[in-house]
Amino acid sequence: MGNEISMLNSIRRTTQMGCYGIEVVLDETVNRKFRNALREQHKEYEEIFEEADRLLNERGGKVRDINPFTKYGSAVSSVLRVRASADPTAKIAEMMLQGNTRGMIKSLNNIRTMGMLEPKVATLSRRLLQTEQANIDQMKEFL
Repeated sequence: MGNEISMLNSIRRTTQMGCYGIEVVLDETVNRKFRNALREQHKEYEEIFEEADRLLNERGGKVRDINPFTKYGSAVSSVLRVRASADPTAKIAEMMLQGNTRGMIKSLNNIRTMGMLEPKVATLSRRLLQTEQANIDQMKEFL
C-alpha cells in the first residue's frame, strides 16, 4: 500500500505543477491555437490530478502538495523568461517541453522503483506518462 500512496502523491504533485505552470503562462501568448493546446493540457492534468486525489483518499493516504515557495519561485522565473523572449510562444513551448520531460523522467523512475502497483494506480501512472509524451509531441509544433 505504501508504494501506491507514494505514486499517487507523485502523480498529484506532477499534475498540480503542470496545471500551475500552464496557468502562469497562459496569458503570455496571443497565439490562439497555442492557448487552446495549453488549455487542453490543463484539462487533462486536472482530470489526472482529481483521479489521483480520489484514489489517495480511498486509501487513506496523506496528501502532499507542492511547496508554495517552489510554486511562487517557478511562477516568477517563468514569467520573467517569457517576457524577456522575442517569441513568447516558442519560449513557453520550450518551457513546457522541459517540464513534461522532467515529468516523464520522474514517472519512469517511479514506475521502475515502485514495482508492482494496484491496477488502478498503475493505469493512472501510465496515463500520466502517455499524457506527458503527448504534450511533448504537441509542443514541438510551437518551437
